[in-house]
Amino acid sequence: MEYPALMDGEDGAYGVVFPDIPGIAAMGHTTDEALRNAEDALNDYAIEAYIDGEELAPPSPMHSVKVPAGSRIVSVSLARHKAEVS
Repeated sequence: MEYPALMDGEDGAYGVVFPDIPGIAAMGHTTDEALRNAEDALNDYAIEAYIDGEELAPPSPMHSVKVPAGSRIVSVSLARHKAEVS
């Protein structure tokens, strides 16, 4: 499953937020680090939702997300196997 995310920032300080999941965000010194941290944050959200018996927020289609000036849209994968709790 792929979630749209918005990335902004500059060298040394990048941030990623998920329009479909308020309160879930990640940061990193590089774009790659911010994206890895965003994937971890998304997987943590999925694990907590599973533990709490809640449904995951469905991802919006990429084309429907409004991209503010200074941001770019990226796709972040939710690794299903990481979201499963034994």
